[in-house]
Amino acid sequence: MSTLQIALILGGIGIMLMIVSVVLRRRQSVPEPVDEVVLLHEVTQELRRGGRTAAVRLYRRRTGAGLLAAAQVVDGIEKAGR
Repeated sequence: MSTLQIALILGGIGIMLMIVSVVLRRRQSVPEPVDEVVLLHEVTQELRRGGRTAAVRLYRRRTGAGLLAAAQVVDGIEKAGR
C-alpha cells in the first residue's frame, strides 16, 4: 500500500467521523416543547427590532426547524403583521 492510498483512506475516515459527529449533535439537541403563542410573540418582537435574521435564528433554535422552513414561517409572520 502506498503512502497516497493510506492518506486517502485516513482522509475518508476523517470525513466520515465529521459527518457522524454532526448527525449525533443534531440528535442530542432536540428542542423543548414550544408554546406557539409565546414563540409567535418572540419572533414578532425580533422582526420589530428589524432583525429578520435574528427572528429566523430564534425560530430555528426553539423549534429545531431547518433554515428554509424557518425562513418561510418568519416570512409568513412578517406578512401577516403588515
